[in-house]
Amino acid sequence: MKVILGSVQPSYLPWIPFFQRMISSDIFVYLDDVEFSKNSPHNKNKIKTPNGPISLTVPIKYSGNSSKKIHEIPIENVYPWQKKHWRSIEMNYSKSTYYKEFGEILYNEIYSKEWVFLGDLNISIIEIIKKYLSISTPCIPSSSLNINLNNNEKLVEICKKVGADSFLVKPNTNHYHPKYFFKKNNISLKEFKYSLKNYSQNYGEFISGLSIIDLIFNHGPEKTIKIIS
Repeated sequence: MKVILGSVQPSYLPWIPFFQRMISSDIFVYLDDVEFSKNSPHNKNKIKTPNGPISLTVPIKYSGNSSKKIHEIPIENVYPWQKKHWRSIEMNYSKSTYYKEFGEILYNEIYSKEWVFLGDLNISIIEIIKKYLSISTPCIPSSSLNINLNNNEKLVEICKKVGADSFLVKPNTNHYHPKYFFKKNNISLKEFKYSLKNYSQNYGEFISGLSIIDLIFNHGPEKTIKIIS
Protein backbone atom coordinates (compact mmCIF):
# COMPACT_ATOMS: atom_id res chain seq x y z
CA MET A 1 0.00 0.00 0.00
CA LYS A 2 1.37 3.40 -1.01
CA VAL A 3 2.21 5.98 1.65
CA ILE A 4 1.53 9.39 0.14
CA LEU A 5 3.45 12.46 1.22
CA GLY A 6 2.13 15.97 0.75
CA SER A 7 4.47 18.87 1.41
CA VAL A 8 4.19 22.62 0.90
CA GLN A 9 5.36 25.82 2.58
CA PRO A 10 3.21 26.90 5.54
CA SER A 11 1.32 30.05 4.59
CA TYR A 12 -0.56 32.61 6.64
CA LEU A 13 -4.29 31.84 6.88
CA PRO A 14 -4.00 29.35 4.00
CA TRP A 15 -6.49 29.00 1.18
CA ILE A 16 -8.64 25.91 0.58
CA PRO A 17 -6.26 23.88 -1.68
CA PHE A 18 -3.67 23.83 1.13
CA PHE A 19 -6.03 21.70 3.21
CA GLN A 20 -7.20 19.67 0.22
CA ARG A 21 -3.57 18.64 -0.27
CA MET A 22 -3.32 17.75 3.40
CA ILE A 23 -6.47 15.62 3.25
CA SER A 24 -5.12 13.82 0.16
CA SER A 25 -1.92 12.86 2.03
CA ASP A 26 -1.12 10.01 4.41
CA ILE A 27 1.50 12.24 6.00
CA PHE A 28 2.02 15.97 5.50
CA VAL A 29 5.22 17.96 5.95
CA TYR A 30 5.25 21.72 6.46
CA LEU A 31 8.13 22.83 4.25
CA ASP A 32 9.27 25.51 6.69
CA ASP A 33 13.05 25.29 6.20
CA VAL A 34 13.08 26.69 2.68
CA GLU A 35 13.75 30.31 1.75
CA PHE A 36 11.06 32.86 2.51
CA SER A 37 9.46 34.44 -0.56
CA LYS A 38 8.52 38.11 -0.36
CA ASN A 39 5.05 39.18 -1.54
CA SER A 40 3.76 35.62 -1.31
CA PRO A 41 1.16 33.77 0.80
CA HIS A 42 3.98 32.99 3.24
CA ASN A 43 2.92 36.09 5.17
CA LYS A 44 -0.36 37.24 3.64
CA ASN A 45 -3.75 36.08 2.50
CA LYS A 46 -7.17 37.45 1.61
CA ILE A 47 -10.54 37.75 3.31
CA LYS A 48 -13.80 39.13 1.92
CA THR A 49 -15.33 42.52 2.72
CA PRO A 50 -18.39 44.40 1.39
CA ASN A 51 -15.97 46.16 -0.98
CA GLY A 52 -14.27 43.01 -2.22
CA PRO A 53 -11.22 41.04 -1.03
CA ILE A 54 -8.51 42.61 1.12
CA SER A 55 -5.09 41.24 2.05
CA LEU A 56 -4.01 40.69 5.63
CA THR A 57 -0.20 40.88 5.74
CA VAL A 58 2.04 39.94 8.65
CA PRO A 59 4.88 42.50 8.81
CA ILE A 60 8.32 40.93 8.90
CA LYS A 61 11.87 42.10 9.53
CA TYR A 62 13.00 41.60 5.95
CA SER A 63 16.13 43.73 5.92
CA GLY A 64 19.08 41.48 6.71
CA ASN A 65 16.85 38.40 6.71
CA SER A 66 15.97 38.05 3.02
CA SER A 67 17.78 34.74 2.62
CA LYS A 68 16.48 33.17 5.81
CA LYS A 69 14.16 30.19 5.94
CA ILE A 70 10.47 30.58 6.68
CA HIS A 71 10.83 29.27 10.23
CA GLU A 72 13.66 31.77 10.87
CA ILE A 73 11.88 34.89 9.58
CA PRO A 74 11.24 37.31 12.49
CA ILE A 75 7.94 39.16 12.73
CA GLU A 76 8.02 42.94 13.08
CA ASN A 77 5.99 43.39 16.23
CA VAL A 78 6.42 47.16 16.53
CA TYR A 79 3.25 47.30 14.43
CA PRO A 80 -0.04 46.25 16.11
CA TRP A 81 -0.76 43.83 13.26
CA GLN A 82 -2.62 41.31 15.47
CA LYS A 83 -5.13 43.96 16.53
CA LYS A 84 -5.55 45.23 12.96
CA HIS A 85 -6.00 41.75 11.51
CA TRP A 86 -8.43 40.72 14.21
CA ARG A 87 -10.42 43.91 13.78
CA SER A 88 -10.72 43.21 10.05
CA ILE A 89 -11.84 39.63 10.72
CA GLU A 90 -14.31 40.79 13.36
CA MET A 91 -15.79 43.55 11.20
CA ASN A 92 -16.33 41.29 8.21
CA TYR A 93 -17.37 37.99 9.82
CA SER A 94 -19.05 38.88 13.14
CA LYS A 95 -22.48 38.21 11.58
CA SER A 96 -21.44 34.88 10.08
CA THR A 97 -23.02 31.74 11.53
CA TYR A 98 -19.82 30.26 12.97
CA TYR A 99 -18.09 33.47 13.99
CA LYS A 100 -18.65 33.04 17.72
CA GLU A 101 -17.55 29.41 17.80
CA PHE A 102 -14.51 29.53 15.54
CA GLY A 103 -13.67 33.18 16.19
CA GLU A 104 -13.21 32.54 19.89
CA ILE A 105 -10.70 29.78 19.14
CA LEU A 106 -8.83 31.87 16.59
CA TYR A 107 -8.63 34.92 18.82
CA ASN A 108 -7.58 33.09 21.99
CA GLU A 109 -5.01 30.87 20.30
CA ILE A 110 -3.57 33.33 17.76
CA TYR A 111 -4.54 36.98 17.90
CA SER A 112 -4.35 37.48 21.65
CA LYS A 113 -0.71 36.34 21.63
CA GLU A 114 2.58 37.76 20.41
CA TRP A 115 4.55 35.75 17.88
CA VAL A 116 8.29 35.97 17.27
CA PHE A 117 8.75 33.89 14.10
CA LEU A 118 6.56 33.60 11.03
CA GLY A 119 6.90 29.81 10.77
CA ASP A 120 5.58 29.27 14.29
CA LEU A 121 2.65 31.58 13.63
CA ASN A 122 1.67 29.94 10.35
CA ILE A 123 1.94 26.37 11.58
CA SER A 124 -0.01 27.20 14.75
CA ILE A 125 -2.86 28.66 12.67
CA ILE A 126 -2.86 25.63 10.37
CA GLU A 127 -2.90 23.22 13.30
CA ILE A 128 -5.86 25.06 14.86
CA ILE A 129 -7.82 24.85 11.60
CA LYS A 130 -6.82 21.21 11.15
CA LYS A 131 -8.10 20.35 14.62
CA TYR A 132 -11.33 22.31 14.15
CA LEU A 133 -12.02 20.45 10.91
CA SER A 134 -11.05 17.08 12.44
CA ILE A 135 -8.42 16.40 9.76
CA SER A 136 -6.50 13.33 10.91
CA THR A 137 -3.43 13.54 8.63
CA PRO A 138 -0.20 13.52 10.71
CA CYS A 139 1.76 16.73 10.10
CA ILE A 140 5.36 17.64 10.94
CA PRO A 141 7.66 20.59 10.08
CA SER A 142 10.55 19.82 7.76
CA SER A 143 12.86 21.85 10.03
CA SER A 144 12.55 19.03 12.58
CA LEU A 145 14.02 16.53 10.09
CA ASN A 146 17.42 18.25 9.73
CA ILE A 147 17.77 17.70 5.99
CA ASN A 148 20.38 20.03 4.50
CA LEU A 149 19.45 19.55 0.85
CA ASN A 150 17.53 21.62 -1.68
CA ASN A 151 14.72 21.23 -4.18
CA ASN A 152 13.89 17.68 -5.30
CA GLU A 153 16.82 16.16 -3.44
CA LYS A 154 15.29 17.52 -0.26
CA LEU A 155 11.83 16.19 -1.11
CA VAL A 156 13.18 12.72 -1.85
CA GLU A 157 15.03 12.66 1.46
CA ILE A 158 11.89 13.80 3.27
CA CYS A 159 9.99 10.91 1.65
CA LYS A 160 12.64 8.47 2.85
CA LYS A 161 12.69 9.89 6.38
CA VAL A 162 8.93 9.68 6.87
CA GLY A 163 8.52 6.35 5.05
CA ALA A 164 6.61 7.66 2.02
CA ASP A 165 6.87 6.02 -1.41
CA SER A 166 4.60 8.45 -3.25
CA PHE A 167 4.70 12.24 -3.49
CA LEU A 168 1.85 14.62 -4.35
CA VAL A 169 2.46 17.05 -7.21
CA LYS A 170 0.26 19.41 -9.18
CA PRO A 171 -0.45 18.50 -12.84
CA ASN A 172 2.04 19.61 -15.51
CA THR A 173 4.96 20.07 -13.12
CA ASN A 174 7.35 17.50 -14.61
CA HIS A 175 9.77 20.33 -15.40
CA TYR A 176 9.89 21.12 -11.70
CA HIS A 177 9.49 17.59 -10.29
CA PRO A 178 11.02 15.26 -12.92
CA LYS A 179 9.44 11.81 -12.75
CA TYR A 180 12.71 10.08 -13.62
CA PHE A 181 14.44 11.58 -10.60
CA PHE A 182 11.81 10.37 -8.17
CA LYS A 183 11.49 7.01 -9.92
CA LYS A 184 15.21 6.26 -9.57
CA ASN A 185 14.71 6.83 -5.84
CA ASN A 186 11.75 4.42 -5.79
CA ILE A 187 9.21 7.18 -5.29
CA SER A 188 6.18 7.56 -7.53
CA LEU A 189 4.43 10.84 -8.25
CA LYS A 190 0.71 11.23 -7.65
CA GLU A 191 -1.16 14.11 -9.24
CA PHE A 192 -3.02 16.43 -6.91
CA LYS A 193 -5.86 18.36 -8.53
CA TYR A 194 -7.54 20.85 -6.27
CA SER A 195 -11.10 22.02 -6.78
CA LEU A 196 -12.50 25.43 -5.92
CA LYS A 197 -16.24 24.88 -5.50
CA ASN A 198 -18.53 27.83 -5.08
CA TYR A 199 -20.20 28.24 -1.70
CA SER A 200 -22.47 30.91 -0.25
CA GLN A 201 -20.55 33.90 1.09
CA ASN A 202 -21.36 37.21 2.69
CA TYR A 203 -21.47 40.33 0.52
CA GLY A 204 -22.80 39.21 -2.83
CA GLU A 205 -21.21 37.18 -5.59
CA PHE A 206 -18.76 34.37 -4.89
CA ILE A 207 -15.06 35.25 -4.84
CA SER A 208 -12.49 32.44 -5.01
CA GLY A 209 -8.94 32.32 -3.68
CA LEU A 210 -9.74 33.53 -0.17
CA SER A 211 -8.40 32.16 3.09
CA ILE A 212 -10.23 29.05 4.24
CA ILE A 213 -11.47 31.01 7.26
CA ASP A 214 -14.04 32.63 4.94
CA LEU A 215 -15.58 29.20 4.30
CA ILE A 216 -15.32 28.15 7.95
CA PHE A 217 -16.98 31.26 9.36
CA ASN A 218 -19.86 30.89 6.93
CA HIS A 219 -20.40 27.13 7.03
CA GLY A 220 -18.69 25.52 10.03
CA PRO A 221 -16.55 22.39 10.22
CA GLU A 222 -18.83 19.67 8.86
CA LYS A 223 -19.93 21.49 5.71
CA THR A 224 -16.41 22.85 5.14
CA ILE A 225 -15.03 19.31 5.02
CA LYS A 226 -17.78 18.25 2.61
CA ILE A 227 -17.02 21.19 0.32
CA ILE A 228 -13.23 20.71 0.26
CA SER A 229 -13.10 16.90 0.17
